[in-house]
Amino acid sequence: MDFPTLKNFTFTERKYLQFRFEAFNVLNHPNFGDPNTSLAAGAFGSINRTRGGIDMRQLQFSLKVVF
Repeated sequence: MDFPTLKNFTFTERKYLQFRFEAFNVLNHPNFGDPNTSLAAGAFGSINRTRGGIDMRQLQFSLKVVF
């Protein structure tokens, strides 16, 4: 779940400053991997990793001047 928000600060009719805040993976919820299906070492059915390619929570701030 991502969450962007922004606020424009107007100086003149055409010139403004834009403040932007974006949060990616807001809930920071882990997506667990598949259960272990190997009978060796007695770890059958245990989940000991998360799925790859999923980033932790990231926050981003930016300023943009439009003229």
